[in-house]
Amino acid sequence: MKNYDLNEKIIFSDEKPIKRHFLNAKGFHAALICLKSGVEIPPHPEDYSVLLTVLEGKGIFTDINGEFTLTKNQSIYMKKDEIRGIKAMENLVVLGIQDRSKN
Repeated sequence: MKNYDLNEKIIFSDEKPIKRHFLNAKGFHAALICLKSGVEIPPHPEDYSVLLTVLEGKGIFTDINGEFTLTKNQSIYMKKDEIRGIKAMENLVVLGIQDRSKN
């Protein structure tokens, strides 16, 4: 068993999102994504599915269905190759669980 203190991984940049992978397991990866208020990840496709859960702050999450505002303890699931983006309305900390299973 391995414990992770995610508080140690929270780092903000004035210019860009900070993504810190902390677990690469068979079939999935886990990362902490930190965006300072106003910082954005423009909508783009990715080659994996992901469950994003807000741990702190507030942000606008974009997927193929539009834009959704999420706050602490709210999640959104995005499928492989689906457009996704994030814009921080407040300092934002997001836990991302990526599906990396072989299909």
